[in-house]
Amino acid sequence: MSILSSLKNLFRPEYKYIYYNSDYGVSVAEMDAATLYKSQPNLRAVISFLADNAAEVPLKVFDRRSDTDRPRVLDSPAAKLMANPNPDMTAYEFKRWMYSDLLLYERFLTLILPNKDTDSGWALWPVPSTWILSYKGESPFAPDFIIIGNNGLKPIEIPSDKFILFHGYDPTDPMRQYSRISALTDSLHEQVESNRFRRQMWHRGGRFNSYITRPKDVAPWNDEAFDRFKETFKSSWAGDQGSEAGGMPILEDGMEIKSVQFNSRDAQWAESVKLSREDCAAVYHVNPAMIWPGSGQTYASAKDNARALYNDCLAPTLMQATDRLNKVVLPTVGEPEGHYIAYDITIKTEGTFEEKIQTLSSAVGAPFLSRNEARAKLDLPAIDGGDDLVTPLNVLVGGLASPRDTDPTRERFNSVDDIRKSLGLKARAKKTRGKPTEDEKKELSKVYRDFFRRQSKTVLARLGADSDKWWDEERWNNELTEDLFKAAFPISNAVGKESVRNLYEDGEYDADRTEAYIRSMAKRRAEMVNQTTRSELEEALSEDLDEDAGKSTPEGVFENAEENRADTAGAAFAGALVSWAALEACRQNDNGDHKTYKTWMVTSGNPRATHAAMDGETVEYDQPFSNGAMWPGDIDALSVEEVAGCQCVIEIEVR
Repeated sequence: MSILSSLKNLFRPEYKYIYYNSDYGVSVAEMDAATLYKSQPNLRAVISFLADNAAEVPLKVFDRRSDTDRPRVLDSPAAKLMANPNPDMTAYEFKRWMYSDLLLYERFLTLILPNKDTDSGWALWPVPSTWILSYKGESPFAPDFIIIGNNGLKPIEIPSDKFILFHGYDPTDPMRQYSRISALTDSLHEQVESNRFRRQMWHRGGRFNSYITRPKDVAPWNDEAFDRFKETFKSSWAGDQGSEAGGMPILEDGMEIKSVQFNSRDAQWAESVKLSREDCAAVYHVNPAMIWPGSGQTYASAKDNARALYNDCLAPTLMQATDRLNKVVLPTVGEPEGHYIAYDITIKTEGTFEEKIQTLSSAVGAPFLSRNEARAKLDLPAIDGGDDLVTPLNVLVGGLASPRDTDPTRERFNSVDDIRKSLGLKARAKKTRGKPTEDEKKELSKVYRDFFRRQSKTVLARLGADSDKWWDEERWNNELTEDLFKAAFPISNAVGKESVRNLYEDGEYDADRTEAYIRSMAKRRAEMVNQTTRSELEEALSEDLDEDAGKSTPEGVFENAEENRADTAGAAFAGALVSWAALEACRQNDNGDHKTYKTWMVTSGNPRATHAAMDGETVEYDQPFSNGAMWPGDIDALSVEEVAGCQCVIEIEVR
């Protein structure tokens, strides 16, 4: 017996294998893959986004005559079939179904049958993956036959020459495939239960759970009195009792309504939703920012993300589809030898029309479009004599690098400033930012948030043990200083070097000179934040606050610190740090040849009156602003009240 025969015998006893369909590995909270796709917004968003974008990519047929000569084919059976897969569906609709099934089930089944109503003489009819009941054969990719059925109707047996099966991967069984949803079981289950809980809450009228207390020393109720009160309460408080619903119940003397409340942080809804989105995106190898722009997508990154979507994320799925089509469709429809199907992603990744024209023109070194071809781009009719390429003589004999160059003797300029100088004009003012990016704010906010979380565990434990030494000021100041410094120093270094590049042609930035001051800034910020935390804790322990106040308990103080103060403190420190680093770049490189100015800019929608009055104030970079500060957040010159939460920034300009 040959090695191959032995291997087949090992995987498929008696050389045959019967596969019975199930949503293998995709059941979550008693929901199959189809139900999850219908009901789970994050999963639906990822799959539909990928499938819709993949369906936009055309499947074209080419004739491989040589490695450099591959003209497109438009009139072959396969080309006509790809353009019109069946009489009822468009090419886009068929491809969207195919890619959706591949992404959802890791499997796609389509029938390939003769059809006299299509130009190709063939038709591709997709079959829902859940209709596959079983198949039998030696290979999961080419079984002898497949049995399909739906809703108890008589099953249909399809022979191998009438269908194409796109099959996924299971590390333990070659006849099965694991849907990617199986890797999302925990995340999706959490979302299902979270949604179920919220529906239950709204069904109860959208109110938090409460209970009523009654003094123990009053006369007990009899059954009649209890039933009367219960009906009265229900009629005024239940969520579906007409115009009286939601009214305030009238209680007897001494009775109180007590709330058993939870908040979004306790349930971690926001965190779980974000995690579910990131998990779904990760399993399908897509950047979450492309689907949910609030996750970090910026205008600058949109182009790179779009190209990555097709080059990295969708390319494997597109390749899986085209390889299987080439292997089965071409011989089935009688496609000539040398023809092949390929997906064309250039329409999605080749850039704008202007970018393509400039790049190709420079690469070719001569015009590459005729006048009529250019007119066709504008939907204009052809003109006589417009089919010939117009090639300027200077491009052929003038030695120019590009047809856009017209004068080989002209002076070459390296920058706009060189041009302005040649015209007797002053060079343009150079500017740099003193404004932190969102990523820089988030990085420092995370430092505060992690610190508050760690600090709360120790402090609350000591308070729970009634320890008099519940606050260790030296420890907390040292720990937060070190945490802030580790995050702040790389940020200031990057901003300083960026500012040098923007303002000085031959400048340099020495980060080592700044280390001591950055550490000092971190220490001052740590002391300021810890002092605020201690003051709030002492106020909570004094029990002077209303018990409904968010910070009336030590737990509430730390909850507020993580949810609110961390973001505010992170944004404030980021603004001060970036502004200082931009000024430091000027201090290290200014030689007096130019005038350098800084402008105070307000970014908050609700600034302090003192800061609002300074918006737009401009002074020389080495002079203080009217409030005495050298930059927003200058803790050496401003009071804690003026620094805390300040989101003002500066702009530096070299004229």
